[in-house]
Amino acid sequence: MTRLIPMRALLLLGALLAAACSGASADEVEVRMLDNTYAPAVVEVDPGEPVRFRNAGRVPHNVIADDGSFVSVDETGDNTQPGEDWTVTIDDPGLYAYYCSLHATQNEAGRWQGMVGTLVVGDVADAVDVAAAGSDAPAEWTGETRRVPEDHPTIQNAVDAADPGDLVLIGPGVYREAVSVTTPGLVIRGTDRNEVILDGELTRENGFAVTADGVAIENLTARGYTVNGFFWNGVTGYRGSYLTAIDDWVYGIYAFDSVDGLFEHSYASGSWDAGYYIGQCDPCNAVVTDVLAEFNGLGYSGTNASGNIWIVDSEWRHNVAGIVPNTLDSELLPPANDVVIAGNWIHDNGEVGRAPNRTAEWSAYGNGVVLAGVRDAVVRNNLIVNNPTSGVQVVSMIDEQFWPSGGNEIRDNVIRGSGRSDLAIGGPLEQGSCIADNDADTTLPFLAGLLHRCDGINLPLWYGLATAADPLARIAQVNAGQNPQLAHGEAPKPEMDFAQLPGGADAPVVPAVDVFAGLDFDPDAIVTPTMPDGVEIADRRTTLFGIPLDGGFWPVLYGALMWWIPVLVWLLGGLWALARLWRGEKATWQKAGWSLAAVGWPTVGVIAYTGLAADGWSWRRRLLVAVGGTLVWLIVVVAALLIGGVV
Repeated sequence: MTRLIPMRALLLLGALLAAACSGASADEVEVRMLDNTYAPAVVEVDPGEPVRFRNAGRVPHNVIADDGSFVSVDETGDNTQPGEDWTVTIDDPGLYAYYCSLHATQNEAGRWQGMVGTLVVGDVADAVDVAAAGSDAPAEWTGETRRVPEDHPTIQNAVDAADPGDLVLIGPGVYREAVSVTTPGLVIRGTDRNEVILDGELTRENGFAVTADGVAIENLTARGYTVNGFFWNGVTGYRGSYLTAIDDWVYGIYAFDSVDGLFEHSYASGSWDAGYYIGQCDPCNAVVTDVLAEFNGLGYSGTNASGNIWIVDSEWRHNVAGIVPNTLDSELLPPANDVVIAGNWIHDNGEVGRAPNRTAEWSAYGNGVVLAGVRDAVVRNNLIVNNPTSGVQVVSMIDEQFWPSGGNEIRDNVIRGSGRSDLAIGGPLEQGSCIADNDADTTLPFLAGLLHRCDGINLPLWYGLATAADPLARIAQVNAGQNPQLAHGEAPKPEMDFAQLPGGADAPVVPAVDVFAGLDFDPDAIVTPTMPDGVEIADRRTTLFGIPLDGGFWPVLYGALMWWIPVLVWLLGGLWALARLWRGEKATWQKAGWSLAAVGWPTVGVIAYTGLAADGWSWRRRLLVAVGGTLVWLIVVVAALLIGGVV
């Protein structure tokens, strides 16, 4: 996942949160280097006009011209880091194709695929074709098998020799290589999931980097890669079945800018970002099912992944946080929407000391499910147990833009042992998510079960900050070095005794074509998992008005400023307003109206009464207390965010 709450965010509290964005100057063209994408992919400039490449992603990128005419990598070999930029000026008209060597691969024809772009300099007559093509993968096996090591000494050699639709069959062994797949329709299969091992030795980038359509990878292990274990980028049709990803540092099993896919019967651990990730697709037409994620920053992360995306019937445990769909500007196609999370066993997340993480992952600490700036998602029929923050948390997202959540349904879940709250909906500007028929004890806000229903009253949450305070405080903890860290390769290791692909080497060979349409998948058959025997339900943490008292300095401070103070203003100020009103000389209808505002319009009603109608006060005094007090609170909050490094 990318940043849940980025460092550059500016908070406008009480009504909305807005973001500060950096941009190119008016006299230069900017290309953003996002995660695996240049945006825009094609740029037209005049000769001599500078083009600034800004890394707006989370990982390093570079810019290398196909013809070698410009290279962003400096003489020391350093790439452009997140937040940095690099500028190129080209005087000669022409078409200049370029790529990121970290996130693109070269096919047999010498064409770069993946993170690629084109500069059109001057009046160039040649058309630039950037239209997305349909899958060119064959739907059936050719009958040809490329065996490793019998016929080919390495996996890469076999992949390069294969024709579209071939089977690459890999025998037991440890293969110290990084494999680039540019041939469509291959099925790459290990004969034994536990004994066919690609080893990155903590130095190689990707176990498999796939930029061809319709490639299926089955029944093997990738461990110790510095970026991803299994990576599909910019493809139509993908499948990962019976895969094991261990200590692949960013993502274990990953599909980006790809559609029509399936991750199934797989395991992922030891990734600081996410064990499983699907990003930048709409509609994704993708299913994640019967997988296990543990000891990752996030079990699942999906940035800007929308449309027919199902995360179902899987187990998510011992991650910093469990399942976290989200919206960010660092990838295309925001906001994330139309995601279904159902039938999962989500438990004992909030791992400390055994799961790697960085800022975004730690900001989601202790939640079973987080919907961060996500719209129209459904979270249903999950068993969510012993997560030390919340079972399900809905929050808005701040990046270069503000992305409110809304329209989400959280229903028919069984939630136990949440440390803070079983269900938490956070403002500001949350637009009408609802909860219904959950077997859960606690909500935040406290009356969410009454005021945010799916079949009755459903009020938008315009300004509640109790839920939002915690992820902001977690960012301050990261800046203070208070999130326990692991080096690459230090997460706990699983027993290598995973289930095999049925049929093994002799299983049917099926390229990943029309994957989603071909699934035998009945959403109505998804049911809530049964609680396993012997599970001990964790005690709830000690909280005061919804803020845990054991969270450390920053969570308590931010909780006090953003939640306790507004609640006390509402409760104590409301009592004060009622007392003054009914002792005063206003007409009965005025007393009744202001009483209703002070009590029924949390916090804001008290401020409005104080500023507009407080009996016996001059307008100057009313203005000083209402406006001045609010400004003082805002200044203190912003100062705390600045000191914590959040803004």
